Amino acid sequence: MNLIEKNFQFRLANRKDINQIMRFIKLYWKKNHLCGTNKKIFEYEYCHKDKVNFMMAINKKNKKINAIQGFIPYSENKKNLHICGSIILVKPGLKFPFLGIETMKNMIKKTQAKSYCGIGTNPLNMIPLVEKFFNRYTSKMTHHYFLNQKIKNFKIAKIKKKTKFKLNSKKFFYKKISSFDEIKNKLKFNEVKNNLPFKSELYIKKRYFNNPNFKYEFFLINKKNLLIGREIHLKKYKRKIFSLVDFVGSIKELEKINHLIRNLIDKKNYEYVDMLCTGNLSKILIRSGFKIKLPKDKNVIPIYFNPFIKKNIDIFYQTSDKKLVFFKADADQDRRNI
Repeated sequence: MNLIEKNFQFRLANRKDINQIMRFIKLYWKKNHLCGTNKKIFEYEYCHKDKVNFMMAINKKNKKINAIQGFIPYSENKKNLHICGSIILVKPGLKFPFLGIETMKNMIKKTQAKSYCGIGTNPLNMIPLVEKFFNRYTSKMTHHYFLNQKIKNFKIAKIKKKTKFKLNSKKFFYKKISSFDEIKNKLKFNEVKNNLPFKSELYIKKRYFNNPNFKYEFFLINKKNLLIGREIHLKKYKRKIFSLVDFVGSIKELEKINHLIRNLIDKKNYEYVDMLCTGNLSKILIRSGFKIKLPKDKNVIPIYFNPFIKKNIDIFYQTSDKKLVFFKADADQDRRNI
């Protein structure tokens, strides 16, 4: 038994632990974070029936929480279970190095997930640790964008160089849908899609159709693929953009979506449509007319809107399988925090 095992008990949380976890988040993370101040939001994000998706490190002496690791399961399918890491937090000042790593190890062991990811991983302290202790593949998410060619004076984005796009001539069908019932029997939720983490029907319905904070829009692509996005309106500038945040189906279909993108831009006069995802999808999106925001790119395409930050910001991620494709709304991203 090592020093950490001698001093801490690791266990999954239950509903009796919610108030204590919320206090821990409020004290040691951010005092105004919604998961520390709003119980309904906390329960929406982390609770399913009697389960509370947190691994806790409990101090054996005082019985108090000293570390937490939140996680988001994409299904209850044990064979294809994918989980995303969320809040990982250790009480400051403890004299137990790597307590956070041990909490993460226990979470992975207990859930027995087949694949794992974390989006928004801190590149300074967490990336080196997950590479060393978990042999994770780590990289930066790639930001793709599609500009409105008719706008000369951008206010949300800062455009130094505007490039034209070409339309893909391949056959393409899409339909905007408004309810989950419209796709329930059209999408094969029980199938494992190539290069995508397995996401259950229940997860998609809860995460997007029943989201308490954001209103998502849904597009049925070629009758059996689902593209998900949301409009972001900055009242200060009286301008809007549209962000594509997730996809269920065959990723090859994404090379045909530029007709949809152009129609969205023309109809709503968005400054741009963007998609933040892993770089293994870039070749497909380039064929659909998207441009990649490169490190040397002088164009500024904001990605943070709560609060709004008019800068190019890198988002790092980690995964147990480098072939998997992840999007902006994977893990605990694309949610209100304050």
